[in-house]
Amino acid sequence: MKPFPIMVVLLTMAIPAFAQETPAEQVQVSNVKDPELQPYRHMLRGLDVWDEQHARLAPQASLRFELWTRDGKMANAEGLQLRLAGNAVDIALPLDQDATFVLPRSQEALADNADLLMNRKKDQYRWRPRIRTPGVPANARRLGDLRLECEVRAAVRKEEIPLLYRAGAVAAGGICNLPMTAYLYRAPQRLLSAVVVSGERKSGLPLREDGHVFQPPLRDKSWDNDALVVYTFAEPEPAARP
Repeated sequence: MKPFPIMVVLLTMAIPAFAQETPAEQVQVSNVKDPELQPYRHMLRGLDVWDEQHARLAPQASLRFELWTRDGKMANAEGLQLRLAGNAVDIALPLDQDATFVLPRSQEALADNADLLMNRKKDQYRWRPRIRTPGVPANARRLGDLRLECEVRAAVRKEEIPLLYRAGAVAAGGICNLPMTAYLYRAPQRLLSAVVVSGERKSGLPLREDGHVFQPPLRDKSWDNDALVVYTFAEPEPAARP
C-alpha cells in the first residue's frame, strides 16, 4: 500500500509592526488582480473564523494581514498601495510601515464582488494573517496565536485544499488538526533553534530550509494555547525591529 500523502502548508511568522497609516486620498492603485491576495468574499471567511475562534485561541490578540515578497521576506511598504475594489466600490486599505493592514467588513464590497488590488505586479507578493497577543516577547510566538493564524488562512484558501483533505478535516475538527498535514512557519530571520515552552516543560522543534522555517505543534493538545515557541536567531535581531 502506498503511504498516505503529506500536505505541507507554509505559513509565516513575523515580528511586530509599528502603526503608520497612509492617507486614503493618496492611494492610486492599478487594476491588477493578484491571485495571492484572494477575492474579498474569500478573505471574509478569515474574518468569520477570527470572530468564531479568537475568544478561545487568542482572546487578547488582534488581527491584521501582512504582505511578504514571494521569496519569503517582509514587504517594504514604501510606495506599496492596496485597495478593495469592484465595479462600484473603491476602498483604500492603509498600510503601516511594515506592510500590514486591517481588512474591513463591507457589505457593499461583498455585493460588488470586490477584489484586493495592488500597484505592483501580481506575482510579487503574498499575504499572511498576523495575529499577536500583547506582552509576548519579541523572540517568541504564542501557540494559540499560531493556531488561529492557521485557521484563518485555511478558511480563506479553502478552495485550494484538495477534496481528499477537506473530507478528512471534518472528522479531525478542521484542516489545521489533520494528522497528515505539516504546518510550517517562516521565521523573520535564520534561526539557531526553536523550542516550545510551557512552565518547566520544553521541547525542541524541527527546523527546515537552513533554519528559516520551523514546525510548531499545532495539533498536540498537550501544549496549551499559552505555550510559547521561543526562538534563537543565528544573528542578533535588527535594532529597528525589537
